[in-house]
Amino acid sequence: MNETRAMDTAELSVRVRVWFGRFPIVGCLTSPDLAVGQACSLGRRFVGLKVTMEPATEVSLPSGGAR
Repeated sequence: MNETRAMDTAELSVRVRVWFGRFPIVGCLTSPDLAVGQACSLGRRFVGLKVTMEPATEVSLPSGGAR
């Protein structure tokens, strides 16, 4: 049962990235419903930002920061 629930969570997660030009400035994993809301609110507030969404390939984020 827990394996099925974890699989469902992975399938329902999307990776959201906010871009300024060619550079990603924010990235997070979230549900599709929240991602659409975030994209709409960012698009209304900030001109020139692009928001992309793609299926998440992993549920956990790496513990180390970008180097």
